[in-house]
Amino acid sequence: MIVSNTSTLVLLAKIGCLEQFIMISPPIEIPSQVKEESLFYPESYYALLIHKLITQGKINVTKVEEKNIRIIMSQFRLDKGEAAAYVLFDSSKHKAILTDDGELIKLCKLQEVPFTCALGALVRLYEKKVITKEKTLEKISQLQKIGRYSPKLIDYFKKEVQ
Repeated sequence: MIVSNTSTLVLLAKIGCLEQFIMISPPIEIPSQVKEESLFYPESYYALLIHKLITQGKINVTKVEEKNIRIIMSQFRLDKGEAAAYVLFDSSKHKAILTDDGELIKLCKLQEVPFTCALGALVRLYEKKVITKEKTLEKISQLQKIGRYSPKLIDYFKKEVQ
């Protein structure tokens, strides 16, 4: 299984790749706090899609203790969803955390927790031949417009599909 926070689910949904990624990835588990954040705008396309995937059992929701979330939030500059995803991660049952949050990525690096981001998910879709090279580059460009990625990171992932 992999744990996800809100940002990556929303980004993948916005570029039309969330369902494809779920087809090729290990099962996705999210904290209930991430579910709440993901469905904050209930009429948005991404919220409707995420809700559908939860209802279909393609995204599993797990309760995470608020006390544990507050502890992590007091120690690191994480918002509630990111802290909940970090608390939920258990190396004995999860392979990685799916996140595009810079602070959570720093914490994952510090604690040696495996992680990937929406750009990494796109490269994985390309490697598994779910989407073409052209489509992957198009989706990377879309993420560049809606995400907070450095030009260096965008270039790195573009080279991964060249």
